[in-house]
This record gives sequence, structure tokens and C-alpha cells, in this order.
Amino acid sequence: MKIDIKDILFWIFLALSMILLIWNVFGNSPTEFITMVAILFTILLKVTLISERVTKIETKFYYLSNSFINLAKDFKEHIQHK
Repeated sequence: MKIDIKDILFWIFLALSMILLIWNVFGNSPTEFITMVAILFTILLKVTLISERVTKIETKFYYLSNSFINLAKDFKEHIQHK
């Protein structure tokens, strides 16, 4: 399984977001804006990762459906020539 740099960045930003959130709740922390930006960036990164994976799956299904269509055409031609 190939590890993508975006996956690594997601986990880094998730940890950073959680640290900022806990720091915001319990202590003298940076502004809430910085915490929200970190959380939103993490969510945005995950959404793009999911979107890329869905696009790859759609492409695979497209080629698979074309293969089945071609197989059906070949099968029909084979039956007609007998």
C-alpha cells in the first residue's frame, strides 16, 4: 500500500487540531480562530482525499463496464457465427 503525503499531512493536522482544541479548552491558548482554521483545514484535507479515492474508483468501474460491454459484444458475435 502506497502512503501518500496527503495522508501524512492529514494525521499531522489532526493531531495539531486536537492539541489546539484541548489547549483552547483548558488553558491560555491562541485565539479560537486559529483553532477553527486548523480544524477546518484538517476536514478539507480529508474531503479532498476521499474525493480523489472516489474518482479513482469511478474510473475503475468505467473501465470495468466497458470490458463487460466488449465481452457481451464478443459473445454475441461468437454465437452468431456458429
